[in-house]
Parts: sequence; C-alpha cells; structure tokens
Amino acid sequence: MEERMAHHKVPAVSMAVLKDGDVLWARAWGTADLEAGASATTNTLFQAASMSKPVAALTALTLVDEGVLDLDAPVNKYLKEWRVPESRFTKDHAVTLRGLMTHSAGTTVWGFEGYRKDQPFAPDQPIATNVQVLNGDGNSARVRVFKVPDTSMRYSGGGYTVLEQLVEEATGLAFETAAHTRLLEPAGLALSTYAQPLPKARWAEAARGHRGDGSEVEGEWHSYPEQAAAGLWSTPTDLAKLSIHLLQILDGETDGILSKALLEEAMTPHHPGDPAFQNWGLGFSLKGSGETVRFSHGGANEGYRCQWLVYRGTGNGAIVMTNGDGGGPLIDEIFRALAASHGWPDFEPEARAARMMDKAALEAYAGAYEVEGITGPDGQPYVIVVQVGEGTLEVDVPEQGRATLHPDSEGVDRFFDASDGTNVQFERNKDGRVVAAQEEHGAHLIRRE
Repeated sequence: MEERMAHHKVPAVSMAVLKDGDVLWARAWGTADLEAGASATTNTLFQAASMSKPVAALTALTLVDEGVLDLDAPVNKYLKEWRVPESRFTKDHAVTLRGLMTHSAGTTVWGFEGYRKDQPFAPDQPIATNVQVLNGDGNSARVRVFKVPDTSMRYSGGGYTVLEQLVEEATGLAFETAAHTRLLEPAGLALSTYAQPLPKARWAEAARGHRGDGSEVEGEWHSYPEQAAAGLWSTPTDLAKLSIHLLQILDGETDGILSKALLEEAMTPHHPGDPAFQNWGLGFSLKGSGETVRFSHGGANEGYRCQWLVYRGTGNGAIVMTNGDGGGPLIDEIFRALAASHGWPDFEPEARAARMMDKAALEAYAGAYEVEGITGPDGQPYVIVVQVGEGTLEVDVPEQGRATLHPDSEGVDRFFDASDGTNVQFERNKDGRVVAAQEEHGAHLIRRE
C-alpha cells in the first residue's frame, strides 16, 4: 500500500471492508497532515465529495416516508424562497424529487469547485448561501432546466442543490441539522457531518487535501455550500455503519431510518433496462443482477477521491477514502485487489496490448494542448503538455501530476493510460498533422501552434 500511495502521490488512505453484512476490518495508512506530521487513523475525516449525494437522498426520503414530501409532485409545490425556473422544458413536465435523485430532472451544473478555506466568499461570509449557488451568484453557473425532465439521465450536482433547498424548506432547519437528526445520528454515524465550513474545533480531525503532484490544496481544503452534492465529511467506518443499517432494513431485520418498502424503491433502477437512465436509483448507482447486484457511488472534490460499493446479496463491499487527486487510480487498484482476495464478481484486471513506436513517430504528438472550454484558476487557458518518453507519451497535467500514455495496438493515433484504462484518441488535419486529442471521458484538447 505504501509503495502504491507513493507512486500516486496520495498521502493518506482510509478504508473499511465489509463481509457478510458486517465490518471485516478497517484501517488507515499514511499522513493526514504532512505539516504537523499527523498520521491518518480510522477516525480521520475525509471529504466524501459526491458520496454526499446518496446520504442526502436518504435524508430526503425520510421526509417522503413521513408524507411530508411526495416523490412525484412538482418540487415547486414546496419551494418558496427559491423556485425552479419555469421554461418550455417544464411546461408539461415538472421537476420532481424522484427526478432530482436519479439525475433525470434535466437540471444543469455537473459539479462544484468549492471555496478555499482561507479565502472567505465575502466579508463576514465564508461561503456562498444555497440560494446564491442556485442563482449562479457563487462560483458556478445558475441551476436551470435544459431539457425535458425524465427523458434521460444527466448527472447534476445542481439538482442535488435543489434537493438541499427542498429539505431545508420542508423541515425549517439548516441542511446539516436536518441530516444529522434524521439520518446521521439514528444510523450511528458519530463522526460524520454536513457542516460547512467544517467547524474550527474539528480541523485537527480532518485530512488535508492534495493535488495529483503531491502538493497541498491551497488553503488545506475547500468548503462546499453545496452540502447535499459535495459537503459531507465522513470516515469509511461511518459509511460502513450506514451500509450495514441499509442491508438490515432490506433484510427485514430492523425498522431503521426508512421503511423497507421505500428503501426497496430507492434500490430499484429508475426506468430499469433503459440505457438512457444508466441504472440510477434514488441516490445510488445500481449495477449487476442476482447475487452481483451492487449499490455504489464515487466522489471527487478538490484534493480528495473516494469510492463506496456494497454487494446487496452478499453484504460484501468496501469504502475507500483518500486525500489526493491521484486517489482515483489507486482506488481502482485497491478494488481489483479486494476483488481478487475476497472473490468479488467484478473488477477483473483488463489486459491491453501496447504497440512499439520509436521516438520520431511519437514526436508527432508532442506539444502543448489547451483543454477546450476550461480555464485555470488564473482565468487563463488550461494547458496540458505532452512529451515523448521511452516508447510512451508523458502527459503533464497542471496540479494533477504526470500520466503515461501507451500506444494502443488496436488503433491508429490511439493511446491508453495503463493506470486506469482511459483511452485518448489523437486527431489529425487533412495534411496529416496532429491537431487535437479526445479523452474518452469528454475532455477535448486543441494543440497549440
């Protein structure tokens, strides 16, 4: 573990492993605070990032269980301080809580960058308010509806910010208070909190975030007013407790935070079998069938990466949290190792064949590339530099570190990252010169002259 952490420049890893519906073991490695020399423990807080979403969805479902909210009623029926803007898309199809939870409400804003802990949003205001975020007065675009609701899935942190506003208005409580009293405390998550910013009294409990090059996130970490979407601080052991609680409800062993019927509905894919909805339940991503059915969610905040996965049929799974942007490929390695040692039905490593290319051929791809549609913290173009390695391309990504691309034996101008399997297809103009590159997850890179 230490060797792989060093390779990916991740200072700390914490994880809990589930077997047969119970915690098999929990352990932490590395350093939570390099400056203070504080070691990570199983009680160290990490940012759960987008793993905040299923916990927030469960919080909202407690209100559905009580009849306070209706999954399929227009959310504007309940919202007063802020309302979903009406448009031609919502004329005959209202935004509902079910749509928000399944990312099929047609709402905008994929994710959030948060606010530096050491740089207040405004005088006497450390971060933006929820309504400011929804109106686009913070550091993200306003939340609106850009397509007809319930026609397809489009991941939306903005939608979960609407859910957050809905919970606050329905309960009359701050979101962190509603989540604590309705879910975190009843399910036994003693260390977890949605408080944003994290109270100063708890700073010593938190792991500082780190970039992919190993440097510390500016200001130690970012704060997120988008609590439901990205603002949970937690530990793998706490989330393991919640996983066990959910499994016990589903098995009929306890009444718990939700009724079994509603939790079963939450664990059923929205429009099952329709690829347009990508197997999302009410908060969790759902995959597999029979004994291989699993509920899961990942997370990526500034300086943190994490993953939560549980097989419903066996009660096996794991929660892994890291304090580094390089944590993604490290978590992939951890899950492959867990799958191999515990007999999980997924995460078999994939064998890929690289082809040989000499330095002269690789030079055709070297250069500086601007990521289309993205700017850096200084407002200038976000530039990625590609250099020639030993039969490979070495890619330097600002604040993320270096990635190695291998020539793919199955495609011309096609390369792959062996650490996570990501494919990159380079593009040529009519004269045969490399002018751009397309990364399979969506990033389009334009080569500078």
